[in-house]
Amino acid sequence: MKKKFHHSALLILLIGIILGVGVTQIFRNQFGNFSQPQKTTLSFKEQGNVGKVVPSEVAYNMRQQGADLVLVDVREKEEWDTEHIPGAVWVPHSKLKEGDSQAWSLLETLSKTHQNVLTYCGAGHRSGFIAKQAQDKGLANVFNLDGFSFWKQKYPIIKGEATPDKEAKMIHLDEAYYYYTTFKDVQFVDVREIESIELTGGNKIKGSSWIPLSELSKRLTEVNCKNDVVFVCEGTFDGGECSASPAAAKIAIERGSCPASKMKYLLEGHGAWEAAGYPVEKVKK
Repeated sequence: MKKKFHHSALLILLIGIILGVGVTQIFRNQFGNFSQPQKTTLSFKEQGNVGKVVPSEVAYNMRQQGADLVLVDVREKEEWDTEHIPGAVWVPHSKLKEGDSQAWSLLETLSKTHQNVLTYCGAGHRSGFIAKQAQDKGLANVFNLDGFSFWKQKYPIIKGEATPDKEAKMIHLDEAYYYYTTFKDVQFVDVREIESIELTGGNKIKGSSWIPLSELSKRLTEVNCKNDVVFVCEGTFDGGECSASPAAAKIAIERGSCPASKMKYLLEGHGAWEAAGYPVEKVKK
């Protein structure tokens, strides 16, 4: 009797194991493995003229997983006010570039109190310059994010209040070239920083004014508000989207009292202009 009982118990146990393995395999086939998702670690990619950057996907996943990482927005106030990444710290490029002690002290503090610091601008040019400067100063954990324009394609951002009456008109390459060849009184203003210009060949649109965004507030008298003005930065040609030219137009409108109806910015930017074979000339420092 006992032998029969033991045989029955063993048979039931064996059937249970087989069924358990089968059910587990079915769930794995349907829903994947139940193991913890792989932890994202800091990694880089090459991005055109910008060089080595941290992809937005990597930065976002690291933040979601609780990594000790802080994002630093180095764009100017008008760009930050328009939209920025939640939780980012604002330290403008203009202050860092001129060696402002408070701005650099803040960046150094962030470097000392966080495992990694990622600088960002629109498409990585200005922020790449700041990240390089920071590393030269011994802040080895400061790196360059690919750019705000890449981040906002997939991940949350904070948007400021819209002010349509103070916004410039976006124009495309064909319209900009029409203005250039048809009207003699249209002013083209290149607002790229010198490091961005040097990375992309050292040229600007022939006959255009060159006023870096970081200097524009102090040089607004050089913008001819009585006529149409087209602001130019890197644009979308090399991937991403430069926010410097719309920000420049906003500065001219809000601080220079220029009519919004006359302020414009070229979406595709200088890269597209030069690639199209349109007139350019070397920038004189």
